[in-house]
Amino acid sequence: MASPSCIIVTGAAQGIGRAVALRLATPGVRLAVWDVERAGAEDTARLCAGQGATARAWGVDVGDADAVEAAVAEFERELGKPDALVNNAGIFPRAAALDMALAEWERVLRVNLTGTFVCARAAAARMRDAGRGVIVNMASGRALAGAARGAHYAASKGGIIALTKSLALDWARYGIRVNCVIPGITDTAQPRGEMGDNELYAMGARIPLGRIAQPQDIAAAVAFLLGDDSAYMTGQSIAVNGGAIMIP
Repeated sequence: MASPSCIIVTGAAQGIGRAVALRLATPGVRLAVWDVERAGAEDTARLCAGQGATARAWGVDVGDADAVEAAVAEFERELGKPDALVNNAGIFPRAAALDMALAEWERVLRVNLTGTFVCARAAAARMRDAGRGVIVNMASGRALAGAARGAHYAASKGGIIALTKSLALDWARYGIRVNCVIPGITDTAQPRGEMGDNELYAMGARIPLGRIAQPQDIAAAVAFLLGDDSAYMTGQSIAVNGGAIMIP
């Protein structure tokens, strides 16, 4: 089976999404870089093009099913049917459960969980016609451990793990594999919005492997799940967290 060559990466303006796009950007690859922040997506696309890929940026709100379908259709017309999708887009606005507005709960689930579903469905419709494809969804360690001031986020990411298994069962008959990565704390804008270097380093010191993740660590797991070495894997969730999941 050939490695994917026509790939969509969502939430790729920065952080893990950008690292994934750059990891996949090799000559011959056609890459769609999606993010609600169009300027950041364009920066990522330029970097990917500099590595030899054909890359184009789209400004897409993954929680908008019509916008997702339109972007996939445009990508198909311009670059071909997608044979891989990385569902990385997500948001994590902090809010205590008792104070959380219902609209905030619904917004997080719409972007994180519903967005993962509508992107996967739109891509899989094209993959089904080809009889092959691979999807990697992005969950979070918060799905397994919970999140103070983040019930909406943890619930959405736990849903992604269950969704991954369900889609894998539904779509195996079409030759479509669906797997999931569960990152631990990673050196991106999200934790740095709340913690400084000292706090991050102290947190890393408590992890068995002695550091927090870099975006490239997560991108490596995504690349594995997209490639031929994982050809007999579907419905699986791989935790990439330096052993933090084992801490009681």
